[in-house]
Amino acid sequence: MACLLLALAGCDRPSEPPPAPPPVVAADATARTSPPTPISARGVGRDLKAGLPSPKAPKLGPAGPSTVRTTSAQIYLRNLEARAKGLAARLERQPDEVATLARLAAWQVEKRNLDGDLDHDLEAERLLGRAIAKADSPALRKQRASVRAHLHRFSDARVDLEAAIAADPLDADAKRALGWNLHHAGRHAEAAPLLEIPFARPRTYEDYGVEAVRLFEAGRIEEADARLRLAHGSYSDVHPVPVAWIDLQRGLLRLRTGRYDEARAFFRAAYDRLPSYYVVAEHLAETEALLGNHAAALALYDEVVRATRLPEFIAARAGVLRDLGRAEEAAAAIQAADVRWRTLIEKHGAAVAAHAVSFWLEDLPRPADARRWAEANLERRRDPASIVLAARARAAARDSAGARELLAEVEGSTMRVDEIHVGVADAWHRLGETDRARAALTKARALNPKVSGAD
Repeated sequence: MACLLLALAGCDRPSEPPPAPPPVVAADATARTSPPTPISARGVGRDLKAGLPSPKAPKLGPAGPSTVRTTSAQIYLRNLEARAKGLAARLERQPDEVATLARLAAWQVEKRNLDGDLDHDLEAERLLGRAIAKADSPALRKQRASVRAHLHRFSDARVDLEAAIAADPLDADAKRALGWNLHHAGRHAEAAPLLEIPFARPRTYEDYGVEAVRLFEAGRIEEADARLRLAHGSYSDVHPVPVAWIDLQRGLLRLRTGRYDEARAFFRAAYDRLPSYYVVAEHLAETEALLGNHAAALALYDEVVRATRLPEFIAARAGVLRDLGRAEEAAAAIQAADVRWRTLIEKHGAAVAAHAVSFWLEDLPRPADARRWAEANLERRRDPASIVLAARARAAARDSAGARELLAEVEGSTMRVDEIHVGVADAWHRLGETDRARAALTKARALNPKVSGAD
């Protein structure tokens, strides 16, 4: 399955947060809350209910892929590395300087957005721990909460957000972030009032991205795309990542609704702007494969695998190799992905669990492993995608009663996303309930007519 809109978490599964744009660190070393994860679940302000932009909204961005000029990829990457060296040198001279610790942590997150390596998050958390020990502040707590959430350590993130709110009870951004956290934990009644807190400041491109995520999940695709155009219109800097990120999200909207040619145009624009932005490259590869352009897809997956060594892309590459008739190479790639998954899950646990479960359900069936890690993921995150994933894993492990319990829980979800219905169909199919599986696929195809699956 492809990722839901990269909210707009490197994500390739609906339960994951999207790769977010780079964090912003203020001159006093405080960081803003992180931007939305691509399209998954986040909260929005009051005007979502009306489906209309705020009266103070910026002009709409372009109808198609962005053509605005930003810093070239080469200059951006060179500056990124130079910044790391400069900050490291400064920290060596002044090891207790809070501003430098915070900026280095932000650099680690920005680097992770490009290469998908969760070790960057671990280092960012360590640096922020040092900073907080020296000079605790709400901004540092919010910055660390974002890092911890990306590692799927939601309870730890919640501790930081609650501390930030206790220190500054008027911090609406921290309260909305806490609302998102509670929402992911399935504590919707507690989350709802926090997610409804209105904005008391001008909206950023990140805020519009969050709204787009929620509109997408509600099946309001055109409104979600309009929010992303507002995101583009609100961004006036020359950093290439935010602009590429907006095009990525707009491509994902089209990918999830079966408009593959349109999706490719947006992904290609983002890729041309910043080829090393791995989540863009892998979605372009996925789309080329869906369009039957297997040689182009393989070349892109080769790039992504070399850059990230992430097993979900090793497995995706195996699928393209199979389509090209290279069965032995594909089988070897699947085994390599399995080895790599076991290494990553040993190190990062629940942070990669949802991705690994999908692999052990779809690419290399291992029901016991899938069940174990689906349950671990569900303990931390109880959104509809995680519930459906666990239902599929229980069904694969022949726990019919457990699977049915989760399917009943997700029936009340208002999320209108093709992948959710496809997952439900798969669970019912594994349980031998063909009529229910067919009904779920029908719902999926109403959203994305190109959804495949056994009727």
